[in-house]
Amino acid sequence: MNATTNSTTSSTATGTTGRRHVTVTTSWDDGHVLDSRLAALLERHRLPGTFYIAPRNHEFAPAERLPAAGIRELAERFEIGGHTLTHQRLPRLTDADAAGEIRAGREELESVIGRPVTSFCYPRGEYAARHLPLVDRAGFTLARTVRRGRLRPGPALELATTVNAYAHRVDGPSALRLARGRPRKAVRLFLAWDELAVHWFERCLSEGGVYHLWGHSWEVDARGDWARLERVLAHIADRPQVTYRTNGELLDLAAR
Repeated sequence: MNATTNSTTSSTATGTTGRRHVTVTTSWDDGHVLDSRLAALLERHRLPGTFYIAPRNHEFAPAERLPAAGIRELAERFEIGGHTLTHQRLPRLTDADAAGEIRAGREELESVIGRPVTSFCYPRGEYAARHLPLVDRAGFTLARTVRRGRLRPGPALELATTVNAYAHRVDGPSALRLARGRPRKAVRLFLAWDELAVHWFERCLSEGGVYHLWGHSWEVDARGDWARLERVLAHIADRPQVTYRTNGELLDLAAR
């Protein structure tokens, strides 16, 4: 089964039966060998995914990088996105070097999978306004950030997300908002990212919008969070009223 084509669509923003239109997308960063394990979970739950890969990620030992064969295998079932060549922090580079990293990462991925790569993710979510035209000129039509707590994707080259598969201290305000003034519930959401993810999905079901879960396979593994991740994937999967898309398939929903 090709996870990128698993979708149930509605003809209007609220659906033909008056329900709010809900879209689910997931994305996974960096290009670690454990991406294969994460991909197996997505496929088990028939969920799409976009894997943003830095093929020569300098933060990983060579044995930790997803090899070309692994990238090709992912590309058979999921979208592959650019993440620069070596996972450099763009604001620390000259514009020329940043442009080179963005372009070279795309070119290497395309040579591996044999088809265009049109989605991009800023390494560590770090970028400035000057990087948007560099991404555009490199041939990308969509670029994901690490902004969380959103149910609207925003601009195509600054795509927002909903929740990260990781517990962040800065997610306190998001937990408070979802808890609707209930302190104990807010604490539970703050301490457990899977609880936060489930509650964001329920909010999306009631309000409509785009629910975007993202993370890193190596981080899930380091924190022993595979069971938490599978719980969330099982909760958001196989909903007949939901459209399931890759990140690249969100382009028509992004702000112009």
